[in-house]
Amino acid sequence: MSSDTERLKVGMNELALEITDTQTNSLIEYLNTLEETNRSFNLTRIPRADYVTLHLLDSLLALKALDTSKPLTILDVGTGAGFPGVPLAALLPHCFIALLDSTGKKVRFASETAHACGFSNVVGLHARAEDLAKKSEHRARYDVVVSRAVASFPKLMEWLLPLTKRGGIALAMKGSGYEEEMTGSEPLLRQMGGYVEKVFEIPLPGTDITRYLIVVRKKN
Repeated sequence: MSSDTERLKVGMNELALEITDTQTNSLIEYLNTLEETNRSFNLTRIPRADYVTLHLLDSLLALKALDTSKPLTILDVGTGAGFPGVPLAALLPHCFIALLDSTGKKVRFASETAHACGFSNVVGLHARAEDLAKKSEHRARYDVVVSRAVASFPKLMEWLLPLTKRGGIALAMKGSGYEEEMTGSEPLLRQMGGYVEKVFEIPLPGTDITRYLIVVRKKN
């Protein structure tokens, strides 16, 4: 068993999340392709030794905030090299995952590599979130709109909530200091039809880092 495989399985066990051998192998293949591509095109600054922890496990924390018992339409805003969208696609084959980024090369890498690794439930979208929300086929269309540390909480809500369907959630994945970002944000949330439903506090396996998943529900 490779160190990547072992680290992923141990981390998933700590999170009480299930992952199959096929899913594990496909995600490691994705990381290997990322490492190779990153030599010629800057997709990530994270060292290869930390890919499993800071890309895969960090992304899969989002599962703790999702009701995965039914098919979901999920939009990953600011996906970059494909996180958290691609790991979620691997673990949620019954869900539809759209990867959104304003950098075309990153979107192409993430969607094409995801397909090559067997994740057929992924599409890439090259656009800015605020522009995508102006299109009727995307505005208020997604069950879950997620983003991982792309912008401050208020700005993130301005991007995520217009794309979230009524009754759905905008999910902000944050590190320490998120409370300060949220200060004074209630009027903005009310204006946009959202409210903070829950905040998950989850230790990231293999680190001393704590992540916070802020679930903002869009009212019916």
